[in-house]
Amino acid sequence: MSALMDAERKNEQDELKDGNDQVGLLQTRTPRAGRLRLAWSVDRKRREAGTKRRAALSKELSLPVFSAGKGNGVRRWIAGICICMAVAGLAAGWAQAQEDEAARANALYAAGKRVDALPLYDDLAKAHPNEWMYLERLADCLGAKATQLSDPAEVKALRTRERDAAKRAVELGDPNYFAQLLAKTDPDAPLQIAPASPGGELLQEGEKAFTAGDYQTAIARYEAAADADPKLYLAPLFAGDTAYEQRDLKTAAKWFARAIEVDPNRETAYRYWGDALFKIGNDRAGAKEKFIDAVVAEPYNRLAWQGLQQWAQRQQAVLLAPKIERPAAPVVDPKKPNNITINIDPGITDDKQHPGASAWLMYSMLRAGYRGDQFKKNFPAEKEYRHTLKEEDSALSAVVAVLKQKKIKPEALDESLRNLVELSDAGMLDCWILISGPDQGIAQDYDAYRQEHRQLLHDYLERFVVHGGAN
Repeated sequence: MSALMDAERKNEQDELKDGNDQVGLLQTRTPRAGRLRLAWSVDRKRREAGTKRRAALSKELSLPVFSAGKGNGVRRWIAGICICMAVAGLAAGWAQAQEDEAARANALYAAGKRVDALPLYDDLAKAHPNEWMYLERLADCLGAKATQLSDPAEVKALRTRERDAAKRAVELGDPNYFAQLLAKTDPDAPLQIAPASPGGELLQEGEKAFTAGDYQTAIARYEAAADADPKLYLAPLFAGDTAYEQRDLKTAAKWFARAIEVDPNRETAYRYWGDALFKIGNDRAGAKEKFIDAVVAEPYNRLAWQGLQQWAQRQQAVLLAPKIERPAAPVVDPKKPNNITINIDPGITDDKQHPGASAWLMYSMLRAGYRGDQFKKNFPAEKEYRHTLKEEDSALSAVVAVLKQKKIKPEALDESLRNLVELSDAGMLDCWILISGPDQGIAQDYDAYRQEHRQLLHDYLERFVVHGGAN
């Protein structure tokens, strides 16, 4: 669904902030646009809970007390038992019907027939208004139904309901980033996926077939769209995803590789390929490589991390970037630009308490220089100052140089300085800056660096961020 894909791209910059905190977050897996491929179902615990609720309901149905004569009282007592049994039976029957309806809905959903599952999830969401799982599925099915329609008013009405259902799911605690994106759906945005592409109409036909669960027709349309427009990334991506649904790993891999050829700097095909290797091919090591490639492609996109996070959860691995605590940035007086203030806690730079800590003075001084004339000298084409990779690398490298000059043993250094020296010795300091310690200014240098150092970025993640799991 184009609206969701657009929302994913729009949210990339929202995920970027000082001291990038993506590493180590374990999010619930989020599927691609319009295709919730979660294996969620009404699990055994939920069924057991339903059984216990029915048992508790029966216990709560107390027998009536009568004060009439013995014979008449017995008849009334027996009648009371019959009434209670009937009520209990109705309650148990209603609960069983709800479970059966959920099972039917989940079976249709698992088969990719979201349009057919829509009325069932609609009923389930009404019967269980505080269950975010039903609301999330309802939102996804509404989006699938909207894909089938051409009347703008009907499409808008369905997409409005899709957004509102997703919003309610999020309010109820839905942890899935997918739901958060659906909650930002713009009902007025065009639904067509690739209107300007020669393969756009074919792609749209493929989506209609996919959301109806007709995978054979869908993959044929996607293939035709890819042939009509070799630069259309979504065509091979969706073809691979459809092959994944058919559990055809060889075909899925072929199409994901083709999508990567179209645009190696988009994360989605790598992530889907990793999913296929992990879940169909049982290739844990191969999956990890693809998930890391996804992060290298788009490290500031939360979705890029989700495959690797899920892999780490299942492999009992840990995602944790090296910790480097840096002094605060110099502050420029807006009224007097030449007045630059360096803020350093004297206690932090005390060599007696923290051997080598005084080296952080060099970091702050070099950064202050960039707030002076160094930025203009190094970036004459840029009119306004921004924090750059070159500035941060120069400042951190100066700290390393001071430490090496003092010949302080690594074990005597604190964690930040020890990590800094290790990254510098490995030649991966820039990788840490760009992936684990960027801000919006530094992030602007990522594309150029990735073009020349893609493998180095991959190796940094594998060596310094991913700990444990399959190799």
